[in-house]
Amino acid sequence: MGRIQRFTMAEDEVYQIDFGMATPGKIGIHPVSQDIRVAYDRTDAHSTTGVNYFTLFAGTQYWFDVSQGVGWLTQNQGMFINSPDGDTVIELWLANQN
Repeated sequence: MGRIQRFTMAEDEVYQIDFGMATPGKIGIHPVSQDIRVAYDRTDAHSTTGVNYFTLFAGTQYWFDVSQGVGWLTQNQGMFINSPDGDTVIELWLANQN
């Protein structure tokens, strides 16, 4: 089963997203209109204090494989995301075997 979420992010507001999955599956992320930053720490996702973050570019769909042997840390905690350049819509799809 899994879940699909679509939500609007305000410019430069840091959000915590739960990527928790108990079984193997896939995570799909699509930042619709603005680039977003993804980080393990709230401070790193913020536009003025961020240093260690990964940028997901607007208009691109990203797919990640999740297994019990890979990315275990991400399965047990949220990650922080931010849209530093403007409001955007995020589409999130967590597909797993449940």
